[in-house]
Amino acid sequence: MTIETEFITKTWDIPLRASVDVAVIGGGSAGVAAASAAARNGASTILVERYGFLGGTSTAGMVGPFMTSYTPDGKRQLVAGLFQEVIDRMVAMGGAVDPSTTEAGSAWGSFIELGHANVTPFHVESLKMAALEMVCDSGAQIRFHTSFVDVIMDGERISDIVILDKAGLGLLRPKVVIDTSGDGDIAAKAGAPFEVGRREDGRMMPVTLFLTIGNVDDDRVVDWMREHEKLHPGERLFECIVKQARETGDWTLEREFLNIYREPTPGQWRVNTTRVQNIDGTNPDDLSRAEVESRRQAWDLIRFFRSHCPGLENTQLLATGSQVGVRETRHILGDYVLNGQDVLEGRKFADGIAQCSYPIDIHDPQGPRGRLEGIHADHYEIPYRCLVPRQVSNLLVAGRPISADHEGAASARVIPPCYATGQAAGTAASLSLKQLVSPREVDIEDLRKTLQEQGAVV
Repeated sequence: MTIETEFITKTWDIPLRASVDVAVIGGGSAGVAAASAAARNGASTILVERYGFLGGTSTAGMVGPFMTSYTPDGKRQLVAGLFQEVIDRMVAMGGAVDPSTTEAGSAWGSFIELGHANVTPFHVESLKMAALEMVCDSGAQIRFHTSFVDVIMDGERISDIVILDKAGLGLLRPKVVIDTSGDGDIAAKAGAPFEVGRREDGRMMPVTLFLTIGNVDDDRVVDWMREHEKLHPGERLFECIVKQARETGDWTLEREFLNIYREPTPGQWRVNTTRVQNIDGTNPDDLSRAEVESRRQAWDLIRFFRSHCPGLENTQLLATGSQVGVRETRHILGDYVLNGQDVLEGRKFADGIAQCSYPIDIHDPQGPRGRLEGIHADHYEIPYRCLVPRQVSNLLVAGRPISADHEGAASARVIPPCYATGQAAGTAASLSLKQLVSPREVDIEDLRKTLQEQGAVV
């Protein structure tokens, strides 16, 4: 049987919804900071977010705690500014623990020493409210339940952003665009060059569905860990139990230990243990497969906790992320590419706009463990050039897909640097309009001075 199909070309009448100074696409960590910074510095700003709340992977994905925002010795805070403001708001709500009080090797950091001091435990609902209040107080407009569709280019300049919401297709007409989509979607559509995953084969780090569990016997979990640390220095939480279970076939996940973090509420822990390999976070088929497989893994974990792990015998599954947490997709190529040696050697830059100290943390794209390697310095810097993509004149990128290679991004991908690059991008976008130049041509000393005056560490 032959089926004939007549294709009809339809011309869309797309109305202009708004003309603004700055459009920030993506309401995650970097987007919250970018929109707040742009608006506070005088730019009319719209923040576009596909969900009905802000926070991105930290809320929709429940990724937590925030990793370190301090130097490795814990003596100096490196990421402050808008990041610390969000924390202060959550602490005031009783929904977070300030990172100045959380020590390495504690339950707050899953008993891990390297890179896990000065983490920030938080409740997802408090973060949703704290982020919302900060953006609203800045004067930025939020468009919830709105998805990015495409860009309209005028040469190397983005002239319009095509969005989709309940009213249909619409246009935003910004002077400057900040891509905080998490995957570099806007930059890619605009023609900016990029790499994916690791350079040699394009493989990306695995994705994880986070869980919150309750009814945990906190003291028993801590006591078990302290006892086994004495007997087996360097052993991770329940690692010997997982190893034995793998031999009997009771454990099949691509993990060698349990990665769980105590939350501010007694008896509640955040679980970072599911893992799905060979996922391209820009491929909808892969993402669908990841959601199916990781949710099955979540319930397998609950059964394992109850039957094998001291202190978790009565565990209850309280919540799962609305989406899997994606660690890596596109690396948008900018005027500078942050690399692993920059991180490890603690390199500084004349156009540095953020200071960070988180280790290179690579979850093996093909195996159960990975690489956690600390930096050999007090901190390294992210240069402004990593936020400036090539071949697009009025675009900045902030958050996970900034210009960095697989190793550089493995440090800069965590939440505190995302806030820092977001604040820098929003501030730079506003300054570019005041200075009547493109974002690439912003006066760096003026940018650094403004960031410092507004609480950022540069």
